[in-house]
Amino acid sequence: MSAASTSTPLDGIRVVEVGVWHAAPGASVILADLGADVVKVESLRGDPERHNGRFGAMRTESLDSGDWTLIFELSNRNKKSLAMDLATPEGREILYALVRDADVFVTNLRASTRTALGIDYASISEVNPRIVYSGTTGFGPEGPLRETGAFDTLGQAYSGMLFVTGGEEPTPLSAIVLDQLTAITTSHGILTALYAREQTGRGEEVRTSLYGSAVWLMYANLVTTSALGAEIDTSWNRRGHAVLRSTFCCRDGEWLAGTHHPEDPYWPRFCEAIKRPDLVDDERYVTKDARMTRLPELYDILDDEFAQRDRDEWLDIFRSAGLLFAPVQRFTDVLTDEQARANNYVVDIDHRRLGTLAVPGYPIGFSEHQTHRHGHAPTIGEHTDEILAAAGVDPERISELRFKGVID
Repeated sequence: MSAASTSTPLDGIRVVEVGVWHAAPGASVILADLGADVVKVESLRGDPERHNGRFGAMRTESLDSGDWTLIFELSNRNKKSLAMDLATPEGREILYALVRDADVFVTNLRASTRTALGIDYASISEVNPRIVYSGTTGFGPEGPLRETGAFDTLGQAYSGMLFVTGGEEPTPLSAIVLDQLTAITTSHGILTALYAREQTGRGEEVRTSLYGSAVWLMYANLVTTSALGAEIDTSWNRRGHAVLRSTFCCRDGEWLAGTHHPEDPYWPRFCEAIKRPDLVDDERYVTKDARMTRLPELYDILDDEFAQRDRDEWLDIFRSAGLLFAPVQRFTDVLTDEQARANNYVVDIDHRRLGTLAVPGYPIGFSEHQTHRHGHAPTIGEHTDEILAAAGVDPERISELRFKGVID
């Protein structure tokens, strides 16, 4: 990208969002990261995510305050907030005025609520036939669960994800992983529909769900189960896996993970790297099949070897030998990781509440456009007057709507 370039990929794209929690708002925040102008239409009390920030391991109570939570920030950075009562005729009139000039409409309210509020696809597309309408649900627009609400863990439960770690008890993958996946899936669908509109001139409805996104993520597991005709074993017992596709604890207590496919060509190089050339031609270990029959004794040997050096020393040795090992990092490690920083996968921002903050950057780079926008999430109704004025509503009318309780 040229140093002078300041444009973003979605410059000029306007998005209107009537969404709550993360799955749909997370999609429009991705569009905002790419430069789209996103107006978040909230109730007068605001998105419930403003007031409920505790999810699983995300214990952020010490940071959350008033109408702001850290999770709301993740779902709504770079947006403008318009707070109003959509159930009123005046509120609906304002929304339709915004929709007329928009490219994308995003919602994850239930189908019956959309119809009641006049924000279903038929109503919105009548106002603007070119609009890309994104409707995210819990379980899809058809079937017996079409009107059933869902959160991250419920989608994980339906898709088999709770057993993907292989434990005896179902274990959710923490930190809204499925909500974020659904946001990515939804943004993918919206961008595809925007491209299609350029070819056809017509807008369309994009339908995504937590359940559908989870099933897509479990693609390999489900296809393997189907092909074998039986439930697959996803349990992880380190000492039950091939040694060059495993993890090892080093002298300093840190872990390494390695993956080599196919394994046999790498075995001699690995043995030389750990200074155990005697293992190369040992008939007990010379092939992967032979090694798999003697895993307990082989792990005893290798665990002793790995305990002789610290993790970084082993990493240098293996990288010099062209072997594929990586450090097993914790989240605190990722935030300062040199590779992540070099590629802007993690960047520092100046946050108006939290000061200097390390955050994930947009993971895709473009040669001719900028990304990595990191504006703050808005307060409730922070941009109400600005948005209405841009839509042609005069100040007297804005004051009247506020007096009547239509807007905040």
